[in-house]
Amino acid sequence: MGQPQITEYERSLEALSGNEFQDEVSAYLQAVIIDFQTVPASPQGDAGLDGFSHHGERGYCCYGPEHNAFKKNKEREDAIVEKFKGDLRRLYEVDNSGKNLVFFENKEIETILPKGRKIKHVELIVNWFESHRILSRILTAAAQYAAASQCRYIEIDATVTVVGPKQLANRFFIDEIMIARARQRIFIQKVEKKAEAVALGSTEKFDKKMRDLREMVNGQKDAIDSLQTQLQTDWRMTLAFDQELSDTLPNVHRSFESDRRRILTRVSELMVSSSKPWTELHNATNIAFEILDEDFGNLYGMLIRDISSGEIARLVGECPVGWEKGEKVAGAK
Repeated sequence: MGQPQITEYERSLEALSGNEFQDEVSAYLQAVIIDFQTVPASPQGDAGLDGFSHHGERGYCCYGPEHNAFKKNKEREDAIVEKFKGDLRRLYEVDNSGKNLVFFENKEIETILPKGRKIKHVELIVNWFESHRILSRILTAAAQYAAASQCRYIEIDATVTVVGPKQLANRFFIDEIMIARARQRIFIQKVEKKAEAVALGSTEKFDKKMRDLREMVNGQKDAIDSLQTQLQTDWRMTLAFDQELSDTLPNVHRSFESDRRRILTRVSELMVSSSKPWTELHNATNIAFEILDEDFGNLYGMLIRDISSGEIARLVGECPVGWEKGEKVAGAK
């Protein structure tokens, strides 16, 4: 893979944040390190480790801060230092007590690392590494933690390095699958961010149907309130997905529009044939998912489940998909 592809992957890592960054780093390391093991946060946290390899002798901690969360680089530097210092304290099993460092048991780490193994090297992987001013603070802290630690799970002379997108992208091979996966993660993250700010516009029909539903189904107000909130959240996600496709992938957007028409036809048939259409929301969502997953499942994964639910919410809100049997549905064929 040539330098342009490596540069694109580097920029993709820089663009990702939060769980999307951590998930992409984990997927990348799994592809290039045969025994790389991710560490789920359940049931009691990840003990400071997001992954390990080399039979437990190398540990990995990831941090993908939101890019717009800081006004100045100094704030970003401070956040990175504090995050990784926290991870290292857990690995060394120490914590601050006034001006002193004291033993603080990390109960979960014993359930993660192989028996009899200690970490010899820790990689702190971050989506922004444009300042050397984080290095001394992190490495000095690591030395202090080692000196105060019982070193039950990490060697006293364990090495610690900070790794940014450029270093990671240039370390191992990059293939087309990695490039495509990173592009998809960026797209999904953009959709999720955009959905937070999307306005639904007129929800008069949607709100009326929810009010009617509360009257028809007695004693289920809380459940219907929760359903309404979730449907509106998914509706925003669908609108954001639609906008992002239209802005960046017009050819793919045309496929989405075609799928929407198919969903409208099949859901309309489902609703008008039911004596209790409000009970068909789950089946309607499954219809939408079946159609969308065929064209978009490989590209956008579990996001399609939310988009499917949101598309049904949109139909309820924008079309007269009535709750009463026989009510005509606009657009049905």
